Amino acid sequence: MSTTIVLREAHPDVEPGLGALRGYLHDVISRMHGRPAAEDEVAAFGDENSSDGLVAPDGTFLVAVEDDGAAVGCVGLRWRGPGVPEDAAEIKRMWSSHEVRGLGVGKLLLDEVVRLTREAGLARLVLDSRADLVEARTLYERAGFVEVEAYNDNPHAQVWYALDLT
Repeated sequence: MSTTIVLREAHPDVEPGLGALRGYLHDVISRMHGRPAAEDEVAAFGDENSSDGLVAPDGTFLVAVEDDGAAVGCVGLRWRGPGVPEDAAEIKRMWSSHEVRGLGVGKLLLDEVVRLTREAGLARLVLDSRADLVEARTLYERAGFVEVEAYNDNPHAQVWYALDLT
């Protein structure tokens, strides 16, 4: 494994964004079903939700890339769209590969979306999560996110968070 990881803005439909998004989907779908995700499940979800507001002007998609080009993490940030509160940006598709978990990649990604949201002058950052994404939830809580009432109707979410940036 390389020792240098950089963040790059990417499109979720082409490499390295596509590889990162597929890693995210494999992880989440596997947890949802308690078994490895099938390629057709990943492809179907990707076809329906790939960019999901994560491209300009509605959002951005960041990929953590090792110096050998391997995507080891990602995070999306939606500036606007269905379910995004008026005064907030929303985190979507936060993921780090098993190989780099615990090495600070998630924190690097999260710190960058916090910085971008502050730079945009928004009052808060929100996200929804599945209850079983324990590593992600721990990361959010350590960064100061607090549980809030549901701000959207995502049928896959069980927990909603917000971080006040004012």
